[in-house]
Amino acid sequence: MEFKFDSRKATQAAAILLSRERKMMDRMRLLKLLYLVDRELLADSGRTLTGDRAVAMNFGPVPSHIYNLIKGCEHSPEDWDQNILSVGKKVVLLDDPGRGDLSENEMAKLEAVSERYRKMSTAGLSAHTHQFSEWIKNFVPDTSRPIPWTDALKGMNQEGKIELYEARQKEQDLLDSIFTVPVRDEVEAGTGT
Repeated sequence: MEFKFDSRKATQAAAILLSRERKMMDRMRLLKLLYLVDRELLADSGRTLTGDRAVAMNFGPVPSHIYNLIKGCEHSPEDWDQNILSVGKKVVLLDDPGRGDLSENEMAKLEAVSERYRKMSTAGLSAHTHQFSEWIKNFVPDTSRPIPWTDALKGMNQEGKIELYEARQKEQDLLDSIFTVPVRDEVEAGTGT
């Protein structure tokens, strides 16, 4: 069960969380909140908000592409890089990217998760995620091993949904392959030299 990372949705989701905390927070806190949102939406609907890949790291589960955007190892100049800035261990909201790519359900989940963990410290939030069975199962010190989303569903006692979600994803992949126009090389398209 894999999803395609959506940097626009990830940027908009991060902006909502940052705006709820004076437009700045510890990067670890942002990563944990986004992981929790993805995890809970997966159990609710069979899809994550960000489409990111989860990895098990020393300080708990982390959405990997977002972590790389925060560290500056990956760039998304059309959305993340224009709206969010990393300053040391902090993440700052520079500009509002809007909410146009997020569903009502996704925005409600962001608000709910933010509110539920508002009073928990960043260290407490990190410790909380260390209790997740999907992290425990996949963690190897000083690495970033992938956490299969099926392990997260099992960790939330949602094993019965795995087969249903995988079947839905296969259907969507088939539809995408039928209705997605492949990008052709410029020479093939007749625009090259």
